[in-house]
Amino acid sequence: MAERKRSKTANTAVWIIVGLLMFGMVGFGAVGLSGTARSIGKVGDKPVSVTQYYTALQNEVNGAQQQIGRRLTPQEVQSFGLENVALARVVRQRAMDQEATDLGLSIGDERLSAQIQGLGAFTGLSGNFDRVAYDQYLERNNTSSSEFETRLREENARNLLQEAILTGLEAPEAYQNVIVGYLQETRDFSWAKVTDADYATGTEVPSDADLRAFHENNADQFTLPTSKDITYAWLTPDMISDTITVDDAELRAAYDARSEEFNQPETRLVERLVFVDQATAQAALDTINDGSKTFEDLVADRGLDMADVDLGDVQRGGLGDAAEVVFGAAEPGVVGPAPTNLGPALFRINAILDAQVQSFDEVRADLLAEYQTNEATRVVSAWVEDIEDLLAGGATLEEVAAETDMVLGQIRWYPGLEGDVADYDEFRDAALTVTEDDFPTLINLADGGIFALRMNEAIPAALQPFDDVRASVEQAWQADAVQTQLTAQADALAAQVDGDVTLAALGLTEQREEDVVRTAFVDDATPALVSTVFDMQPGEVKVLQDADGAIIVQLHKVHAADLDSEESQGLKRILGLRLQQAFQTDVLSAYGQAVQADMDVTIDQTIVQSVNSQFHGQGY
Repeated sequence: MAERKRSKTANTAVWIIVGLLMFGMVGFGAVGLSGTARSIGKVGDKPVSVTQYYTALQNEVNGAQQQIGRRLTPQEVQSFGLENVALARVVRQRAMDQEATDLGLSIGDERLSAQIQGLGAFTGLSGNFDRVAYDQYLERNNTSSSEFETRLREENARNLLQEAILTGLEAPEAYQNVIVGYLQETRDFSWAKVTDADYATGTEVPSDADLRAFHENNADQFTLPTSKDITYAWLTPDMISDTITVDDAELRAAYDARSEEFNQPETRLVERLVFVDQATAQAALDTINDGSKTFEDLVADRGLDMADVDLGDVQRGGLGDAAEVVFGAAEPGVVGPAPTNLGPALFRINAILDAQVQSFDEVRADLLAEYQTNEATRVVSAWVEDIEDLLAGGATLEEVAAETDMVLGQIRWYPGLEGDVADYDEFRDAALTVTEDDFPTLINLADGGIFALRMNEAIPAALQPFDDVRASVEQAWQADAVQTQLTAQADALAAQVDGDVTLAALGLTEQREEDVVRTAFVDDATPALVSTVFDMQPGEVKVLQDADGAIIVQLHKVHAADLDSEESQGLKRILGLRLQQAFQTDVLSAYGQAVQADMDVTIDQTIVQSVNSQFHGQGY
């Protein structure tokens, strides 16, 4: 009986512990950033904290988002493997920390204290270390002073280790010369097009069997990509603007309110140079008239810049007593002297901008369109609350469209599809991430419109039936037949080209290119032209296909790179820095992997997954 009682007590204790563990998981899966578990595992004797992994994951995701220019979905973060990359990075970092500890690398207390006191975050108004700010930082980050100082010690020790590994590591000059020589090589060559307009003699009419065979043999041209069957409901101001009515009285009132916009007086672009008296101003004008000085010379003689005398775009009313002189001139030039409140002045007229007068009848159509668009935008906005209530209440898109002004549609969507709703960035982003499990929600469009969508099913890639695309197949068959004919014609012509027979001698429009680098692009030719030339030998002739037919190219000369040129030397300096950075990254990565391989690494995947869930739950 006593043994049985002890067993029951032990079982009870186990269930109590399990219950407490489950209670501790509430709200953050198995762990939270402020939860009881503070690490996701250990590397050697070094714990890998939850915060370290979370920060590493955040950095990886932020970097990826900057590269592609938009936010990543949780599914994309997983598919790109960013969680694994972050974990590998932080594990390798902790392995380096353990290696530094094993080697006895550290910094003294005095240096650590000076480093902490020198951090700007802990500097008070006096410019000195503020203990209160330091304590508040530790409290906000849920860490102790010993933990923070330990982390700083480890970072410094790791940096010492990395500096020791990388000291003296440089990219070999021979390697730099090879790459610069490759990039700086140039070619001289001639090329000419063989086009449909010059050489095609027409093609036969294809039979049904020909077209069906072409459809089958070129299935990739007529295959729809993997797509989504999407039902959507949308409403934009343009859809309903024509239904907005307005009488001319309102439009005329709008015209009157914006009269200055539609009726702009004559203006002139003017510069002004003021003098002390009339005689001095007249003498200055005389020097301009006789050609001995320019207006710019007079400005410079006064120690002024042209910006100092520029009045910009002025109207008659802005010139006071000088208006008659300036606006009385029939063409640009220097006029004056004219009176101003600063003294007599010379004015240079740089341009005359005629008055712009638009009558009500001339702008009525624009006013009407603007009014209708604004009113339609307000109508769309007024629908938002009702539509959101319908969707929240479980209404289908079909029901929403029946009860509101929204227009129902269906689309087989795939990335790259264009037209109508698919032209909107907001729709493309939503269509890219929507799943069959998502409920429709209302999303705003950039033009003031709204839409909601539902994914019905995923549609695998499929070859379109021949009868549905027969016209496209015939068009593609004809284009292929012409391309084949032109290529054959180009091959025949190319066979005649040698040292004595040039492309021009064959009646072709020959283009000559000299000192072309391998990264260049030749206008009006396929991008493959330059890369083809760099695979040829001098004197060799080749034919390559082009969008307009075919191209014949002949290589004349290969120019080796001048490694002593200023351009090559500059390229070597840039390349050397990049190669050095690449070498350093590779060496550190290899060293870290080697160190990590000799250490015990224990990672709790349950905690890692919980951190991932928390990360994605915060909107990253």
